[in-house]
Amino acid sequence: MLEIEQVGKTYPKTLAPALDDVSLTFGPGEVVAVIGHNGAGKSTLFDMAANLTRPTSGRVHCSVPPHRVGWCPQRTVVDWSLTVRQNIALGLELRTGLGRRATREHIDGLCDLMGLTDYIDREAETLSGGELRRTQIARAIAGDPDLMILDEPTTGLDPDAITRIFTHIRERARQGATALISTHETSRFAAYCTRVVALHQGRLIADQSAEDFLASTGGGDDLWEGYRVLVTSAAPGA
Repeated sequence: MLEIEQVGKTYPKTLAPALDDVSLTFGPGEVVAVIGHNGAGKSTLFDMAANLTRPTSGRVHCSVPPHRVGWCPQRTVVDWSLTVRQNIALGLELRTGLGRRATREHIDGLCDLMGLTDYIDREAETLSGGELRRTQIARAIAGDPDLMILDEPTTGLDPDAITRIFTHIRERARQGATALISTHETSRFAAYCTRVVALHQGRLIADQSAEDFLASTGGGDDLWEGYRVLVTSAAPGA
């Protein structure tokens, strides 16, 4: 579904690469936690997976058509003058040929899932940060894309909304979809992800099943604690 081969990325006017010789392959049905400190290369990896930036070296190949990729960046990207319903409809129209009634029912279902029913006809510019985030996620997952790339989707969301999102992603994976997700909810997400990819200073330091990752770094239930163990053990003099 997605192949990343010996990829490097260096941005203009920077010395250190954002990604350095990273190779990964993702297949159907995977829910992948991508973890790392700020600046570790997560967003660059996601932008490459979504074909929004080109690597400086190496190769990225995605067999999923662009209209079947659902992308939710860390920054807020919505159409401010459109309502919640209209924003979600944009994502839906890219991926399906549903009729008017089916489109409305699908959007209503997504708004129910994301707790947006009360805001469905409000313009985006009137929404709070959490409501905007939920709208952006709903647009990304509208039409059941085959590949979901969600960069910090849970920022500003309450625990119930986070659980609904993670449950939906797990169900979509059981139907064959693939999800790449970066989230600060590393303890909660451990129960939903199937695989962990860890980046540090642009380099890949772990690529394991979630179960093996947690077992190899102490056997806890928090992916971030496991990541800290890895980074500490890799430090000079450790």
